[in-house]
Amino acid sequence: MNTTLFSHIQLMNPVLESRYLKLEESRNRLIGELEGLDEELLNRPAATGKWSINQIVAHLIQVEQLTNSYIQRKVQEEELESASLAHTLRSLLLRVALHSGMKFKAPAAVAKVPAHASLNSLRIQWDAARYQLEDTLTELPRPLLDKCVFRHPYAGMLTITQTLAFLQDHFDHHARQISRLRQQWLK
Repeated sequence: MNTTLFSHIQLMNPVLESRYLKLEESRNRLIGELEGLDEELLNRPAATGKWSINQIVAHLIQVEQLTNSYIQRKVQEEELESASLAHTLRSLLLRVALHSGMKFKAPAAVAKVPAHASLNSLRIQWDAARYQLEDTLTELPRPLLDKCVFRHPYAGMLTITQTLAFLQDHFDHHARQISRLRQQWLK
């Protein structure tokens, strides 16, 4: 076998890969559940001033895109802050808050979602965002695993594993919201 052909291939860290694959599994399951629903239903807001299912999906995509962009910028810095017990505690508090069902006001950068979108166009955007995240995780140097690479608006600086935990918890938080909306529409 020609090893020089494969010498440039970089593998994702196994810890990051397992978290990434869980995110992918969750996303694929959600998209699969939504595929059979009518587009009008997917774009119907729960109430005045509330998001529709597709708007929630658009928000999830925005969060992933902005998170990944931040990480890509941050890892270019020469000196990154090492994670501390305070970072771990804030990350844990964020996880508890997202699992509790608390309602959060979305930060302005991820609060503007299109009024109407097709599930297919959202899937294409999400595919692109996920490919970019996969590349970022694959290229992340091992010494940066314990460094703070993302600033959450409420929890502050997080390591890459804490950031992936946030993305999963954030996804799960909104997946529960989508599930409630689906049950409401399908009654």
